[in-house]
Amino acid sequence: MNFLKKNKLLVFVSFALIILLWFGFKYIYRAPLSIEKMEVSYSGKASDFLNSIKKTPLGWENRPVEITGIITELDGNNFIIDNFIFCQLKSPNTLKSLPKTNSQVTIKGIIIGYDELLNELKINQCIIKN
Repeated sequence: MNFLKKNKLLVFVSFALIILLWFGFKYIYRAPLSIEKMEVSYSGKASDFLNSIKKTPLGWENRPVEITGIITELDGNNFIIDNFIFCQLKSPNTLKSLPKTNSQVTIKGIIIGYDELLNELKINQCIIKN
């Protein structure tokens, strides 16, 4: 193989590697999907959702849900629905428009897991629908 063919091969391989790395970085560092644009996996009452989770406990993490329930506790940027579902708001300024305790609310958020110590279902990035 002569010197010119080696250089052509080296230039082609390095150019292909640069393009591959560029697409890889674009894929890895892309913007996350907004909760407003996500399709919900479940929509309904909090009590019905709890029964659904008890029947099939696996596979709910990182899924968006829309839940309607009664606010039982307010704590800063967080609130609890029906003494079981812990919701963390996406942005703190929405807390001003949050209804008071013992009022019905519909939220949309992403399930991040179940806290066995506190016996709570954790929902992240919550937005208030009503």
